[in-house]
Amino acid sequence: MRSLPIFVRLAGRPVILLGEGEAAAAKRRLLERAGATIVGEDEEAALAIVAIEDDAGAEAAVVRLRARGILVNATDRPELCDFTLPAIIDRDPVIVAIG
Repeated sequence: MRSLPIFVRLAGRPVILLGEGEAAAAKRRLLERAGATIVGEDEEAALAIVAIEDDAGAEAAVVRLRARGILVNATDRPELCDFTLPAIIDRDPVIVAIG
């Protein structure tokens, strides 16, 4: 097993989200549904999602965030990810995650 599948409670917790465009908007909706407080790069957080379209910009952001001890997901760049986000089927109160 290469990864530990977990569910993280984010309600009221800060999560850094970097990027613009469709991918960033989709991650923002997902984080908001989970109750996360979305903050900028300079804020304190345990998790970050990098949805920057430019490869060099995304990689630089991942390096900066990891240097602070933050776990990072880089959208569509699995080689840069500390964690991944699975496909989700939400039939509240049941959630199925497929990774």
